[in-house]
Amino acid sequence: MELSTILLIVAALLALAVVLLSVVVIRLRSTNREMEAALNEQSGSHDRASLLLAVAGAMNSSLAINEVLNVTLTQAGRLMGAVAGAIYLNAPGKGEMRRQADYNLTHNARGAGRKLDEDPMRSMISEARPKVVKLNDDNSPGLVTGGRAKFALMVPVQRSGQLMGAFELYLPESREIRESQTELLLGVAAQAAMAISHAQLFQAQEENALTDELTRLPNRRYMAQRFLQEMQRARRHHKGLAFVMIDIDHFKNVNDTYGHLQGDQVLAELAKILIACKRDSDVAARYGGEEFALILHETNEAGAMTLAERIRASVEEATFPGGLKLTISIGVAATDEESRFTSLMEKADEALYEAKEGGRNRVVLSDMKAVPAVAAESTAE
Repeated sequence: MELSTILLIVAALLALAVVLLSVVVIRLRSTNREMEAALNEQSGSHDRASLLLAVAGAMNSSLAINEVLNVTLTQAGRLMGAVAGAIYLNAPGKGEMRRQADYNLTHNARGAGRKLDEDPMRSMISEARPKVVKLNDDNSPGLVTGGRAKFALMVPVQRSGQLMGAFELYLPESREIRESQTELLLGVAAQAAMAISHAQLFQAQEENALTDELTRLPNRRYMAQRFLQEMQRARRHHKGLAFVMIDIDHFKNVNDTYGHLQGDQVLAELAKILIACKRDSDVAARYGGEEFALILHETNEAGAMTLAERIRASVEEATFPGGLKLTISIGVAATDEESRFTSLMEKADEALYEAKEGGRNRVVLSDMKAVPAVAAESTAE
């Protein structure tokens, strides 16, 4: 056999070997990719399960509705790398959702209310799945980092088929949401729905315990708690504070003459007058029996007396159930001296007694300057 023939055969065999080797390498690479994909999928499933457990634990660590909403929102935003976020809860009977918590949004950002039949809510509701939508100038909230949100990842929060709310997770740009991310977001939303439901139930129970059943005003227990909070706020901001005590004149005669049912109607009507007269920031409560009280924050003596006189005149002019005409006596105490805050309730009560002793249907202002500052400080400690 000639040398050239031998070389040709060897070259052919080498070429065949290279081809076979290439096929083997390709098959090995394909197998490796399949194994890596399987391992990644298994690892991803494990990571998602671990993450959902962590989210569930964080969400259910508190029964306070505000804490639940904030934890829920920040966890969802962290998962998707959102630059800001908001959570909306359904407002039954109003055809809209209201923003209940947010982060990295400007104060009073646009979109506090979202109509269910308008975008961006309409797009999400129609699909009942997470969806990235483009926001327009009318509904895009401002960001604390500057500018406005351009895109929102909308995630429905549902329980037992009922829409409870939605996440809006603001993204710097539009992007496709992978199926694994969709499943994860729906898992987080399911945990959120359960945590929110429990927190709302707890809140309702708390409100019932702190609300007067007849007038639907806060009760004395709530008033005491709120007064402590308002004292702390007044001290922190170096503002004045006032306390007002109100008593219906000759209320016993109403019960004795017309019965307790009509007496209850009188109390409920007085509560409405107080709500109509006070500022939104003031706290009105039923103190007990026919006595009511008001906490007026950032209010001096002149402001407290003006409000008290407005309430007194409104009651005198009103006609109560059964055509009754009634009056009230009011005691007022106000000060901007922190050392005397703890004496406000006592001095307002003394002023109320003075108003009743002085003929009723009048407002009496307590002299807070007569309160020993040292005694007030020792009481506050």
